[in-house]
Amino acid sequence: MTLAEVARTAGVSVETVYKAFKNKPELVRQALGAAVSGDDEQVALIERPDMQAALHEGAGDRIIDAFVVASTRILMRIGPLLASVLVAGRAGEPELQKIADVAGRERLADFTRIIEAVAATGDLDPRLDVAHAADAMWSIGSPEVYFQLTTDRGWTDEQYSDWLTRTLQSTLLR
Repeated sequence: MTLAEVARTAGVSVETVYKAFKNKPELVRQALGAAVSGDDEQVALIERPDMQAALHEGAGDRIIDAFVVASTRILMRIGPLLASVLVAGRAGEPELQKIADVAGRERLADFTRIIEAVAATGDLDPRLDVAHAADAMWSIGSPEVYFQLTTDRGWTDEQYSDWLTRTLQSTLLR
């Protein structure tokens, strides 16, 4: 979608869109940020109250439960937008690929903090170190897997959430 199409859909002039966002990557970056957080506050996702509550649950299974609830809620909000960014980035739009790459790195950093919280409870599978456990969570809980299951395979968000909880718990916990 071009900025002209965005302007037309929004019912504003192209100049208004350019003044607000400067370029397409900035528009996408801000739209993704608002969709992930659910508002326009500049607070990192991991620092938000629901994620902080997840980090302080005190038991690995409860940390994972809280993470899955928060993660599914986010994926429901960002679904089509992030899918478009991922597809466009892979189709040769380098600026959008950069946005997707940064989002992936930020997600891994957040997941690492969640796994560190699980490890601190003593519930992390002793065969896993934090880095490998975070990698597993990053791949299993990826937006791509969510889209494949809910869009391509027709799963409901509840089915996805239940599956993700069971899969993460059986993969990560002792």
